[in-house]
Amino acid sequence: MLGSYEPEKNRTHSLLFFLLVWGSLTTHSAHGATVALNNGDTISGELLQLSGDTLSFKSDIFGKVDIPWQRVSRLVSDDGVRVRLADGSTATGRVVVDPNGSVQIDQGRLVRSQPLTRADLAALNPPVIDNRVKYSGRLDLGGSFNRGNSTGDQLNLNGELVARTPQHRYTVGVEVNEAKADGIKTASNSRLVTQYDVFLSEKNFLFLNAKAEHDDFADLNLRTSVGAGYGRQFIDNDVSTLSGQVGLNYVNEDRYLASDRAFPGLSLGMKYDRNFFDKKLVYFQNMNVDTNLNDARDTLVRARLGLRVPVAKGVNVSTQLNVDYYNLPAPGTGKTDTALVFSVGYGF
Repeated sequence: MLGSYEPEKNRTHSLLFFLLVWGSLTTHSAHGATVALNNGDTISGELLQLSGDTLSFKSDIFGKVDIPWQRVSRLVSDDGVRVRLADGSTATGRVVVDPNGSVQIDQGRLVRSQPLTRADLAALNPPVIDNRVKYSGRLDLGGSFNRGNSTGDQLNLNGELVARTPQHRYTVGVEVNEAKADGIKTASNSRLVTQYDVFLSEKNFLFLNAKAEHDDFADLNLRTSVGAGYGRQFIDNDVSTLSGQVGLNYVNEDRYLASDRAFPGLSLGMKYDRNFFDKKLVYFQNMNVDTNLNDARDTLVRARLGLRVPVAKGVNVSTQLNVDYYNLPAPGTGKTDTALVFSVGYGF
């Protein structure tokens, strides 16, 4: 009779063995630790992170708690804790912080030999920073080609390429609009924007940019500008992004009929994207204001806003409204240019 229960016992032993192995692996990866406080209390659990003056700890009894680092008298951890020192060097191992202020990092057979103190500890289990370059971009193309009772061609192209690391961002943007009706050109303008951002912190950055554009129907053969300034990334997540920037630039204009000129300028910019319905609809808005510092009436406002709808992996259709307002246009030209563009594009 006892023999008939052997298979069940074997299955039970196998299950217990699996649970013990799984538990040991889980405990190891969680970086278990014991913390003694200045008042004599002792807490055992999971060491999450030491950042600044706060030790984040998780225990079965108290859950996740943030402990002021100065209240910790002693800390003993398991292996595998990542350590960043004040001099920028890193190590991984078992960490022991004694009440006398000394710190020991046991890296298996190698114990870090130089004497360390609490002041040398910059962080425990700091966030892993991915320094790889990440690329994103899009290219939208719209147009119409009419033949028959009327003849007309229209081409609209705009695109952007961004290369980003935690500390740097490189952006190149292009916009082209060409149109003809019955063989007569009715629109011809293009714009190229390049910008380099260096991040001082997670949200604040300094930038350098260079722009070039031409518009045959605004008496503009070529306008170039170079500038620099300060920006802030207010929001940057999977749902929305919002950034703003302000800077100074130097503008040079080469005109067909009006006099050429050059002047210092003030530039303001804002860029906003918002995803709706789990990225099934995207609202985007980009606005720039450029003002001549020698004459505040000489102001150019450029706005781009619209909706983008993904229809397949990487493929989208979009509707975009372009509005350009120039307060002091060249003689014989209007102040406002508007265009409603329907396009198909690819993004990554």
